[in-house]
Amino acid sequence: MIKKYQLILREKGWKGLIAEAGWKVAILLFMFFLIKGLAWLAVIYGGVKWFSS
Repeated sequence: MIKKYQLILREKGWKGLIAEAGWKVAILLFMFFLIKGLAWLAVIYGGVKWFSS
């Protein structure tokens, strides 16, 4: 399901995603990428902090 919306986002951008899937899906996909990015930052920060001590 997410891959379908990622493909629409890549091909048509945010406007195309909103036009085809609606605001709810656009907000959910944005939140997914935000949480995914923050999780990676937390993992990297934790790893650096763990190795430096």
